[in-house]
Amino acid sequence: MFLVLWGVVIVGGLTLTIVRTMRSMRPREKQMALLAAELDGRAQVYLRMIENGLTEQDLAWVAGSRGYSVIVHRAFKYYEFVYTPHQPGRIA
Repeated sequence: MFLVLWGVVIVGGLTLTIVRTMRSMRPREKQMALLAAELDGRAQVYLRMIENGLTEQDLAWVAGSRGYSVIVHRAFKYYEFVYTPHQPGRIA
């Protein structure tokens, strides 16, 4: 039973890694369009680094065009987009 449980955990983790890696290999324009669609006026939006292949400048450009600022969390490897219509496009 213990080995079956570990097998399920390993296969699940591997599947998530493959799916996230495939998402990051999409064309740049498509990734930017999907990100712009996610930035829909919510106060905060989170995006894992592995799920996207855009540069920080691209992220800041898309965020700024939607009124958001980007906070890069390198320790936990994700981006946080905070709605800041008064100062859009900042990277922290």
